[in-house]
Amino acid sequence: MAYLLFQLKKVVKNKLTPICLSILILILGFILFLNLRTAPQFTLQAGAQKEGTYYQTEIAKLKQNLKQQKKNSDLYQETEQDINSNQKIANQDYQIQKAAQAAKWQLAYTLMWQKKQHEKKHLENIADQVDPAQVTETNNKLKFFAYLKDKPLAYENQDMPVTGIQFWLHLNQQYLPYLFTLVALFILTLLLTEPYHQKLDLTRLNPISKWRQALTEISAGLILLGGSFLVINLLMIIAATIFAGAGNLAFPYLTYKFVNGRMMTNFVASDNLILPIIALQLLGLLFLIVLVRFLAIIFRAQLPTLLLALLLVLGVNVAVIAVPMLRKVSAWLPVTYLNAVDTVSGKLGMLYQNPQLNFSAGIIVLLGSIVIILVLTVIVEYTYQNSKA
Repeated sequence: MAYLLFQLKKVVKNKLTPICLSILILILGFILFLNLRTAPQFTLQAGAQKEGTYYQTEIAKLKQNLKQQKKNSDLYQETEQDINSNQKIANQDYQIQKAAQAAKWQLAYTLMWQKKQHEKKHLENIADQVDPAQVTETNNKLKFFAYLKDKPLAYENQDMPVTGIQFWLHLNQQYLPYLFTLVALFILTLLLTEPYHQKLDLTRLNPISKWRQALTEISAGLILLGGSFLVINLLMIIAATIFAGAGNLAFPYLTYKFVNGRMMTNFVASDNLILPIIALQLLGLLFLIVLVRFLAIIFRAQLPTLLLALLLVLGVNVAVIAVPMLRKVSAWLPVTYLNAVDTVSGKLGMLYQNPQLNFSAGIIVLLGSIVIILVLTVIVEYTYQNSKA
């Protein structure tokens, strides 16, 4: 225990550790500020108002065109039909806006669902002229409002999340897998290369076994990273909750799944994702710890350890995104699963078109990688000791 506390104190007292964590918190706080500032533009009522204004403008243009057309002509009748159709949509948008403002969510979601059904039928009629991505987006919106129609929860912004739960998912999907990983690798390098001076292992002077030393270093890494990660997430959830409310755990979240080779989408309650995400994140942190420890034992110096760790973790992630061939084997790369939210939701599998990329594979690959690296670490230590004997 004394050695564990000694290890923790050395890293905590290093000025670079709190500086890095503070910078990360400031960046995340700025992201929350930007989301809060732009969120009013993405509310349900704002969207309905924007679309209603668009259709009213189109109606005004059509009415101007109507004045220049001959009555009883085919073009005149088509223009009248377009005006009536646009007027119906504008009236529907107005009803949605009023329902959302009055927090009559059941009515608002039912109207939105009806509107999306109408859009879907229209897209089906002109299928050969439509981008498939537009069809997919409409189908997803239809499922989204079908879920909320049955469970009329208060609307939460999905484009610029600001409520506690949704902002937490947003951060852990888009920012923390990369920003926190960068900070984590730096902190771990400080912790695990500190015992080496001029490539000599000073811990050999301590009267503790190698197994106990390894357990202590891994435990120190888990406490440092786990504690930092927990504090950062709690701070962001609390800040978002203060400004925009906690949100609802039952609010829908988009998930992806391969069924018979086809990608299917579905919406599930956000709380269904939380425990799998946390489990994958913990394994991801443990993987980073054993990886950096392995590199520290090989190089026994800060700079090469940090550079190679960055290359293996963030560099490989970038390579998988940039090189299509690597996506085929991405399910077997442990660094792929550092984005736990996209892994659990199935979005990563969809983006890489790899059905093997899922939560179960993440658990197996991360556990297997941790065991392999630990075995390699033992072999390297044993080889180094024999060479010095």
